[in-house]
Amino acid sequence: MRKVFLLAITLVCSVITLRAQDKLTPEVVMQKVAKGKKFTLVVLKAGQPLKKDAKTAQQMQMDHLVRLFQMEKDGKISVFGPVMNDSTIHGIIVFNSTDKEAIKKDLNNDPYISAGYLKFDLFDWFTIPGQKIPE
Repeated sequence: MRKVFLLAITLVCSVITLRAQDKLTPEVVMQKVAKGKKFTLVVLKAGQPLKKDAKTAQQMQMDHLVRLFQMEKDGKISVFGPVMNDSTIHGIIVFNSTDKEAIKKDLNNDPYISAGYLKFDLFDWFTIPGQKIPE
């Protein structure tokens, strides 16, 4: 009986210790912030209206997506996707760099941007590496 009691006390103490470690104190928060890094946030905006036939528009969309997934594979970007409820903002991209000229070069090779259907704004952005979008 005594062994069961000691085991129960040990288990309770372990749970209390784990919960105490999960508490976000100012010190814990600042340790996380200290690991932060600068990135570049790209906001894709509406350009001129898309005036292409459906087949051409579909091919441009596929070329656009292939470029985005390739940049992700190459480690240039971490997150990208469309904005679903705004007629002027079409999407976002998070570049793993602050080199605006290189980013502009990559973006200007996008079929939608080079054709004038999308424009973009670049923003300095700071976040903690390792954060992720849940699956």
